[in-house]
Formats: sequence, structure tokens, C-alpha cells
Amino acid sequence: MGTTYNVSYVATLFRHPVKEVSRVVHDALADVDQRMSTYKPESELMQFNRAPVGEPFTLSSDLVQLVQDAQVISDLSGGAYDITVGPLVNLWGFGPTQGAAVREGHDDTGSHLLANAPEFVKWIESQYPGHIPDESAIQEALDNVGYQSLKADPEGSTLTREKALFVDLSSIAKGYGVDQAAAALRAQGIDNFMVEVGGEVLVQGVKPNGNPWRLAVIGPEMGKNGVSALVEPLDKALATSGDYLNFFEVDGKRYSHTINPLTGWPEAKRVAEVAVIADTSARADALATMFMVLGDEKGLELANRLGIAARFAYYADDGFETITSEAFKPYLVKQP
Repeated sequence: MGTTYNVSYVATLFRHPVKEVSRVVHDALADVDQRMSTYKPESELMQFNRAPVGEPFTLSSDLVQLVQDAQVISDLSGGAYDITVGPLVNLWGFGPTQGAAVREGHDDTGSHLLANAPEFVKWIESQYPGHIPDESAIQEALDNVGYQSLKADPEGSTLTREKALFVDLSSIAKGYGVDQAAAALRAQGIDNFMVEVGGEVLVQGVKPNGNPWRLAVIGPEMGKNGVSALVEPLDKALATSGDYLNFFEVDGKRYSHTINPLTGWPEAKRVAEVAVIADTSARADALATMFMVLGDEKGLELANRLGIAARFAYYADDGFETITSEAFKPYLVKQP
């Protein structure tokens, strides 16, 4: 998935040795990556993206279910969240087309990239200088976006593209990987753990001292002011989405990796980061992306109406300010 992961668990060393636990967690994450990545040409998802339009394509049952779960969030947001946004993501240079150039060791100008650099470092280098697509190209990509044209059949375990869609699960698959790693731990009889993949976290049970797992939300200012908030998710998942790490700039203007599928443009609202707590990491992951597109005003209204735990950090004159939905407040730890 182009990122790192960390697992902490509480168990008797001889009953659950680190080497064995590490193997089952890694296998669970690798399985999701191999099947759902847009950066692996032969993944199930990419095979589907190349399949003929209008013909049902058989995929893993959990992948079909994940698409269904994403469709529910698309409906909630009125299309502000849409996993068929792939053509726009690729057009703006944040997708697998860009990634292919990085893996080959050259960007589109032919400059050499460090072959052994971490994927994220390579990706950052490949984004500079950024470029803005022509409006005609944006419109052409928009013509091939629309979750309503993606049909899921859970009974037959198939997906069907009703037009030339490119499905991108990047906004939900990493969270699903966290859920699968957690399921692998439970299958080993481990009940107290914390799983983190690229910043998406799921906790269960308690730490060795009996206290709940406590997580720090660093926030968009990162090292400047230390921890933005402390939370105790209590057997739930925490996911964040922001515009302050993945972006490029042209003429001093920032263009985020979060693309609005309704306009075709990177999101440019005042929101810098959204943190969401939910029952599963996949849902938290997708909701955080959805709220980045909706913005803090519409997002907060929706979160309060539906009882979603969300916290918005947004740009203000003197830095950043935050606003929290009612459902998020019980998870906040009061700091001395």
C-alpha cells in the first residue's frame, strides 16, 4: 500500500510469539493489497477496470461487499464520495499512471528518481512541478465518473461497469486492510491490540496496565503545537484525511489529492483535516474522505444529523481551528 504499519498486542509471549503474529498480520495486509490495489496491474480490481463495459465480472465476495459499503456512503453524501473518481485522480497525477512512472525510476520529464527511495518519497518527487489539466480533459474524465453506473451483485459476487468507469478503492481499502489485520489477530485468540496502517488505527481491549488504548491526533500543524487531541476510541477505529501531506502547488496555489467527483477539481475548501471514529476502519476511512469533500459546515451538519463521530480542523487567520460533532466528544480525553 506504499506505507508502513504497526501492531501492538497483549499476550503471553510463548502462546503468541511475535514472529507468528507478524506473519498472519502481514499476510492479511498483503492479501488486500494484492487484490484491491490500483498500482498492481494484475490485481482483481485492475482486471475489473479493464473488463468489457456492460458485462458482469466475478470478484472476491468481500471486494464486492466493500464496493456496496462505499456506495452507501456515496448516497449519504449526494455523490461527494465516489469510488469511481479514478479517471480524475489519474488525470490530476495522483493515481497509478503517475505511480508507474515512479516505479520505472523516471518522471514525465525523464529526470532520474532514486531507485531505492521509499515509495512515498518517490511519489512526492514525481508531483513537482505540478500541472493543471485542461478543462476539456477534466470534463472528459467527469463523463466517466458516477457511482450510479457501477452495479454490485453480492449473490453472484460480480460487479458491472455500465460505462468506462475506473474504480479506485484507495479511500477505503487501506481501512479495510486494518480491519482484516485485526480479524487475523482475533483468529489467533488475541483480544487486546492496536493496529495502525498509514495512520488509520483500530483498537480493541486494553493495554497491559488495564487502561484503554489512547491515540493522539497530531493535526495539520504537526510538530508546531504537539498533539491536537487525545482520544480513546474504545474498540473502534480512528481514521484521518487531510490536504497537508499529499498535494502539489502551481503558482503558489495548493491542489489537494482529494478530488471532488462532482466538479472534477481538487478540493479547495478551508478544511485541513478530518478525523472520524467508526465501528470499522474501512467506514472511518471512507467517511473521512467524504467529509474532506463536503467541508466543515455541510460535513458537521451531516455528522450531527447521522450521529457520526467527526472532528474538523480548518484554516483560520491565526493558524487552525477545530470543531467537533456531538458524537465525537465522548471519545476526547481531557488534558490537564
